Amino acid sequence: MLDEARLPCGLFSWRTRVSSLGRHALAELNGVPSSILNDAAALEKVLVFTALDADATVVESTFNAFSPHGITGIVVIQESHLSIHTWPDQGYAALDVFTCCENLDPGVLAKSISDALKAESCTVQVLDRGEGARHADSSSHKAGATRRSVWFTDRQDNMALSLRHGGVAFAKTSAYQKVEVVESYGYGKILLLNDQVAFTERDEFVYHEMIAHVPALHHLSPRSVLIVGGGDGGACREFLKHSSIEEITVVEIDPTVTEAAREHFAQTSASLDDARVTVIHGDGIAYVGSTDSKYDVIVIDSLDTAGDSPFDASFYTAARSRLTESGLLVSQIPSPTVSPDGFRGGLSNLGEFPNVSPYLAFLPTHSTGTVTFALASNNTLSEHRTTDSIPDLKYVNDGVFGAAFTLPNYITQLLEY
Repeated sequence: MLDEARLPCGLFSWRTRVSSLGRHALAELNGVPSSILNDAAALEKVLVFTALDADATVVESTFNAFSPHGITGIVVIQESHLSIHTWPDQGYAALDVFTCCENLDPGVLAKSISDALKAESCTVQVLDRGEGARHADSSSHKAGATRRSVWFTDRQDNMALSLRHGGVAFAKTSAYQKVEVVESYGYGKILLLNDQVAFTERDEFVYHEMIAHVPALHHLSPRSVLIVGGGDGGACREFLKHSSIEEITVVEIDPTVTEAAREHFAQTSASLDDARVTVIHGDGIAYVGSTDSKYDVIVIDSLDTAGDSPFDASFYTAARSRLTESGLLVSQIPSPTVSPDGFRGGLSNLGEFPNVSPYLAFLPTHSTGTVTFALASNNTLSEHRTTDSIPDLKYVNDGVFGAAFTLPNYITQLLEY
């Protein structure tokens, strides 16, 4: 019925039975480098190439990366499948190789994968599956088109966003965070910070236009801007569309973000080379606490979806003192849908400002499809200036301004508590 053997890789032995429907190899790999086990594109390449080298016909591959780590992937072949599940922090992977034709040995496939992944050890359980029929003849199957399906998943406590991609174009772990760029099929290149979507090529304009033009157009004539974060240059690009702008200071703590942007997001990073722009790679919180400069607009351009931002009430108090008399501050704050407490906390941190107004933008690749900002000022918010003089706007128009500050009932109810 079953021919089971737990043997080191390379010592596979089983009786080939013409009466079995298929052969199944279950392998456990230990001592695999964590960098390999957490790279969906690399794992897909190993399994697909292993199948092709064995003359299998690859039909489809699907690999999904989980946050903070771990990959599940499967390569469907006309002769059955190869799958892998990884635990990078443990250096461990589980392999499942099934074949239903006599000319494909699942044990040999498992050994090839183990060798390619540089496993220190590997054990295999070999099973015959089914009885009463011959193995299928793979030559009788028509070759189909291979469909690649590697997925990145931005996972939060109770929800996740998955995007299919074609590989990792940039990957570095800085002193502050993991910075990656992946090539997605639906949204172009994606900048990932600690496995969270910072922005995508396709819809970054939504975030950057709304974080820049809302404060700029509510100011009569902004001349000086401080951007804390924003090392990708997207917000900077939008502010430079205002003819009144004389200087922009970008304080980005992580130079790796700027490096990734310069290599892969020229549409945002080119703005950093403008003569009016000064880029400082340093701690924005420390900068705000030590500078004597005053700014018409201060922007907190920092990824914050769950309310774990380092920008607390004391920081915003210091930032308020760095504004000109008519100055404005804008910050992204947590989503009221994902984190009601984080949303209220984000607004509470701005409590020393006499006027604080949350507003929303539609952003498909952000948590819940919307991104939430707060606009704070020392004076009553005046009517915004028209958008007519601002070139190349893809999202912002005069109607959007009014709609953005019109909040749904469930959000206004949160403000009452």
